[in-house]
Amino acid sequence: MANLSALKAGGVPSTFTGYTTLSAADGDVAVTGVGFKPTWIRIVGLYDNGSPTSNIIVAAGYKNSGSVKQNSRTYKVSDGAIYNSVGTNLYYSYNQTAALASGDIKTFDADGFTIDKVAYAFACDIHWIVGR
Repeated sequence: MANLSALKAGGVPSTFTGYTTLSAADGDVAVTGVGFKPTWIRIVGLYDNGSPTSNIIVAAGYKNSGSVKQNSRTYKVSDGAIYNSVGTNLYYSYNQTAALASGDIKTFDADGFTIDKVAYAFACDIHWIVGR
């Protein structure tokens, strides 16, 4: 069995879930209150605040200290089509009017993380899980 003091010294693995509302404006967004410095993040959902039924993200991006991978499928209610996207953004979505919202992780911080909004044509909520 592992020595408890050795586990504490190395940092006990932790996870935290939440969501963040991103505005349709330029600028980084700092998310705090996680309780630790994450080493990875997984976006599990995103929806357009202006028209919550316009699209659904089935899967989205993952980032750790060494790599970022975004692979998403967006279902557009307006035309019934499914759009696939693969890239290096943390999240990537079109809304009903084909406006784009995407972003990357800028930094993992002592109590959360900072998102660099790359495209911000509409306000959206992103749901995430972070861990270390």
